[in-house]
Amino acid sequence: MSKRILVIVSILFTLVSCKDFLKPTSENEFVPTTIQDLDEMLLYETYARTLTTTNPFFDLLTDDAAVVRFGGTESNLLSSVRLASIKAVFTWQPNIYRAFEEDHLYESQYDAYSSCYSKILGCNAVMDYIGTVEGKEEARIMLTAEALALRAFWYFQLVNIYGQPYSYDPDALGVPLHLHSKVSSASIPRNTVKEVYDQVLQDLKASEKEFLSLPVEKHWKPNLRVSLPFVHLMLSRVYLYMEDWQNASLYASKVIENGNFSLIDKSGFPSAGTYMYFHYYNNPEVIWPFSNSAFFSEFMDPYMIDISKGGKVSFVVADASLLNLFDDKDIRKTHYLVPDKRSTSFKAFGKLALQGGDNSPDSNNKFARSVRLSEAYLNKAEAEAMMFLEGMGEEHKTEAVNLLKTMWSKKIDEVPSSYLDDRTAASLVKTVRNERRRELCFEDHRWFDLRRQGMPKINHKWMGDHSDSQVTTYELTKNDPMYTLQIPENVMVRNDKLIQNPAGPIRVGQ
Repeated sequence: MSKRILVIVSILFTLVSCKDFLKPTSENEFVPTTIQDLDEMLLYETYARTLTTTNPFFDLLTDDAAVVRFGGTESNLLSSVRLASIKAVFTWQPNIYRAFEEDHLYESQYDAYSSCYSKILGCNAVMDYIGTVEGKEEARIMLTAEALALRAFWYFQLVNIYGQPYSYDPDALGVPLHLHSKVSSASIPRNTVKEVYDQVLQDLKASEKEFLSLPVEKHWKPNLRVSLPFVHLMLSRVYLYMEDWQNASLYASKVIENGNFSLIDKSGFPSAGTYMYFHYYNNPEVIWPFSNSAFFSEFMDPYMIDISKGGKVSFVVADASLLNLFDDKDIRKTHYLVPDKRSTSFKAFGKLALQGGDNSPDSNNKFARSVRLSEAYLNKAEAEAMMFLEGMGEEHKTEAVNLLKTMWSKKIDEVPSSYLDDRTAASLVKTVRNERRRELCFEDHRWFDLRRQGMPKINHKWMGDHSDSQVTTYELTKNDPMYTLQIPENVMVRNDKLIQNPAGPIRVGQ
């Protein structure tokens, strides 16, 4: 990295570190002079290098995760995250950040708010200087398109973590829109959910326009950078969350019709007993791989020692309600889900690179997430099913069913009859959503899907140790306030214009 970029990065880090974001103390600013300066800054500051920006504990909040009774005492757990942190998330307690601090976790391990904003500020810096630096016009257009796409992506993450679902209340408080990199001492209040969505759409549409002005061969490359098909898939996702079914379907089609990608075929799955790493370009579905599993095992792969079973046993596992959605004929059950080697359980993660004899995530710079083609099929199928439900024509039912059958033909040897129920529009929507849960399990979609699909009631059972027969049921009620996470306390302290999200009560039953 050049000395010039080291100076830029140093200044940006000062501005956006977890302690200083949105309340910087210095008015010093280094001015970049070339496109290369900005390109290096974009790579360093705005592309996801850690899992924090997607939150390593999302699946603990959902109905896809469960816990087993731990053997012995808390000291039996082999994890850097202690039992209190896991329990705080799993039981939707409003004081989860306090539990993390008491367990001596670093902010970088859980503070998605600050992490996303640091990347947004990098995007803003590119946009502020892109018209003033020297360089080729094609490179300027490409960099502008990437910065806009990434800013939209990070804002979309933020508003769906810390704001109400758009489908529930678009006028509720979202997150602050900060669209410039200039140093300011002013605190920034929260914009509404709708205002943030509008900005996301504006950035994605502007990015699309920039990409389309480039030669076709520049629209996508397997180079770990965002692209035109990434923008199209994000537009499909955003419109789906907004319940704009026609546009969700339209932009999903653009991804499906892109010749660079194809559904992974079952013949490409490894042999039985061999687990598949999913989030890289060896998978023909992958549009953009991102993040890594550095912090993943701390929340989703804690072990405990159970001598009766020969050693390490998983503590957090896949919930039965998810497992029961997979028919035994569906080979994805053993390729998407990771079996625990010393029990009949499956681990509460999937599609990651593994290491060691205990099927643990490989944290050595392996990508943990990706944007991929199957989501486009599922976005379009749900949009079409919803248009059928809303009385917009029988052809939408046909389209939804055909999309599902196309996916299944590539991924399942024999499609179980239970997978498809299109007797009514409502049952077709349920069919699509069940398939979405199967196909996208443990890829950070489920929490967002539960939110936008009506925030249903969820029960989590917390078990004591082997000497304690009590099972405590915690309940997330329908439309519960805890479907929207609270803003981290360290962020609230730094920005006195922020209003905290309401904390729901901890609901306990037997």
